[in-house]
Amino acid sequence: MRGHQGAAGIDIRRARSAALLCFLCVGIVLAAGGCGTDAAGSPSQALRVAPVVQSPDPAVSAAPNPSTVDAFTAGLEDSLTLLAAETANPEAEALRAAFESAGADPDSVEVSIDTTPTGLEVDAMTAAAPFGETCVFGHIRSGASTVTQLPVLSNGLCFVGDQR
Repeated sequence: MRGHQGAAGIDIRRARSAALLCFLCVGIVLAAGGCGTDAAGSPSQALRVAPVVQSPDPAVSAAPNPSTVDAFTAGLEDSLTLLAAETANPEAEALRAAFESAGADPDSVEVSIDTTPTGLEVDAMTAAAPFGETCVFGHIRSGASTVTQLPVLSNGLCFVGDQR
């Protein structure tokens, strides 16, 4: 049985399934960020993955400035705070520009979709850039931003699938 074809010949069922899978993966990553507890056993305010102490791998990211993951993370937090203050739901290119202004290599930045397959705006935007064995994720939802460090996937990317 064949799927329903849209005007452009795209299988609508597959497109919807792919979009749902993408949103679920991002949701899982974001939900994992709020699962920590502090030394007293109460929920922590923020969970930050400690990065491996090393310089960025030039083959993965050629970010010339800043040269460390923590410095980039701090710069990205500032950049995303400014962007979130300007617009509650930025477009993909604005998020990519925020990563670039913080020092990420433009060719390494992965950005989530900013419109659904049906043409609606998404509720949140996420982007990431690899630095050695660490991916730095930035997320904006409803005018608030968060930055998280997670390990690079085995394929050298931060997102499942190529979102560059």
